[in-house]
Amino acid sequence: MPASIYVHIPFCTHKCEFCDFAAFAGLSHMEDEYTTVVCSEMAARLSSDLLPGRPKIETLFFGGGTPGLMSIDNLKKIMQNLHGLVDFNSDCEISLETTPHAITKEKIDAWQDMGINRVSIGIESLLDDELTAIGRDHTVDQALFGIETAARSGMPELSLDFMYGLPTQTLESFGRSLDRAIGLSQKWPSIGHISAYCLELSPNSALKSRFPDGHPSYPQEETQVAMYHLLVEKLAQAGFDQYEVSNFARSGCQSRHNMTYWQNRSYFAFGVGAHRYVDGIRSSNSRSFMKYLREPLADDVMEIIDAQMEAKEALMLGLRMMAGIKLEELKARYGLDLLKSHAGQLKMLEEEGLVHLSDGILRLSQTGVPISNSIIATLI
Repeated sequence: MPASIYVHIPFCTHKCEFCDFAAFAGLSHMEDEYTTVVCSEMAARLSSDLLPGRPKIETLFFGGGTPGLMSIDNLKKIMQNLHGLVDFNSDCEISLETTPHAITKEKIDAWQDMGINRVSIGIESLLDDELTAIGRDHTVDQALFGIETAARSGMPELSLDFMYGLPTQTLESFGRSLDRAIGLSQKWPSIGHISAYCLELSPNSALKSRFPDGHPSYPQEETQVAMYHLLVEKLAQAGFDQYEVSNFARSGCQSRHNMTYWQNRSYFAFGVGAHRYVDGIRSSNSRSFMKYLREPLADDVMEIIDAQMEAKEALMLGLRMMAGIKLEELKARYGLDLLKSHAGQLKMLEEEGLVHLSDGILRLSQTGVPISNSIIATLI
């Protein structure tokens, strides 16, 4: 039985030019209708007639879009609906994503009243010219104000989310953003988590209209690798342990919800474009807002994950974790014996310094992390 739930809230004030998610600006007037449909989808998919028992939930994540823009009344409706369908563990991690300029003290207080105990704030950069370059609609001053408001209001856990490899960004400017973020975490202890992802653009990304592939404003590949190593170095010095390729946390502040994905566990998901993994089946809702409202239970994509695919996914996701993969557990759970089936590849990767293999645990090295996709492809 899945112990995690993802709820997609697609509303935004502005569609960022790098965003490839089901996110929509200009549809806030349909928020009430969307809330009603999401609640109906939850009731149908979590029906006691379909499940072997009442789910016990350990993590709930409101992602988007910008869930921080949703009205308090509609968030409450979704929470109340869920409380009628599932049981929440007493220590359930309930997270909400938001842009910094959507944060107000009134919202933070209301979010805490309904049980939200973790807020992930999309900062991307702490330099105004870089925010402008990627089409972000907040300023550094707004980011700092939103972070301070959340921290002063007593939200137990805050995460700051960044990007690197941005157009106009340099190694030096990325270092300045990191230094400011570290300074904020020292001032506000509730900032116990920082994530930083390298920019990856979809083929139809709007950002490519201003900065096409190969544009000189993008950092060169070797600079992006240097940005990654700078990220690891600075955050380690500040007491943030790297527990996943792009995620860093102080002790006890890891994202338990995201661990669900990386540990290849099942989860429920609701809303436009939402992807779920239940009973060995991955399925997703339509990315079309209007189609989802008409047919919230019509799966847009459905894939049965057989034993071979499950093993490959466990390897792919597990290698993102810095703790690595216990090869005996991989063999026992999935029947995949890497030491037997991929001995040559493992030896080659070790000799090249891209992986570490000791005490039966396979890990990416720091040299291997920037090319992790190629390493994983070699092994699967």
